[in-house]
Amino acid sequence: ETSPCHPRAPPLAEPRRWSGRRRTAAMAYSPLSHVTGSSIEEDMQAEAQLSCGLTILPRSDSMDATNDPRFVSDNVIAKRLAAFQTISVVSVLMVNLSVKQLFLLQKSIDVTTTKGVIQYSGFLVMIAVFLMNLTTVVVVIQQLFMTYRLLTAGPTGFELAKAYYLNPNVVTMRHAAVKAFFFSLPLFVVSTSCMVWVTFSDSDNPRLAFPVVIFLFFAAGVLFFIHSKHQAVFRKCYHMAKAHEQPLLTAVGALETNSHRTPGRFFGIDV
Repeated sequence: ETSPCHPRAPPLAEPRRWSGRRRTAAMAYSPLSHVTGSSIEEDMQAEAQLSCGLTILPRSDSMDATNDPRFVSDNVIAKRLAAFQTISVVSVLMVNLSVKQLFLLQKSIDVTTTKGVIQYSGFLVMIAVFLMNLTTVVVVIQQLFMTYRLLTAGPTGFELAKAYYLNPNVVTMRHAAVKAFFFSLPLFVVSTSCMVWVTFSDSDNPRLAFPVVIFLFFAAGVLFFIHSKHQAVFRKCYHMAKAHEQPLLTAVGALETNSHRTPGRFFGIDV
């Protein structure tokens, strides 16, 4: 029975029946009542266990994955590492070229002749080029990998990467690898000149090899001079910047100190 004060409630609507694609979509976006927090946690813990087949591999630990806004911003270490990435790419190309030249070299070498001495000397120089560039690739890639890992290690990632990047052992290996790369370029040209000499000697035209070999040796000297000149100019600019840096910082610091001591002209307001 109904009364003016308590009207009858409207009848409950029957549940909507879905069919076909609509039923699938409704079930996909409906909450799962049979899944609890404890079951999800147990599943995640089970998935986090190392598989039996992977236990034979060396132990490995990953850095903490912490989302820090500083990761997406540029910093001085990331900019410096970008230059080493280019060197690593060129070093890989030099490794491929040197290995290809080593396999193309004839293995029948008679070191009692002038041709054999030149051929074997070019072979040894090419081996040195291969090892220099391979060392450069190993050192640079490892430092790139480890520095970027430390950069993204957490809120103190930049400080950790800075400590690793400026470590004396890391700095020495990095500089040695870069110097080996630049020094291997003229050596590659020298080794190529030796192989050109052998190629012309096999065709019984050693005289034609003289101008080519002389030009290649001259090109190797030019490459070495270019590297040395760039290095000298860089050191001069760096030392000049460091020499003028400290007096400038001292003068700016003195100006800041005087500005704080001087009373403001507009009622002491510091603007």
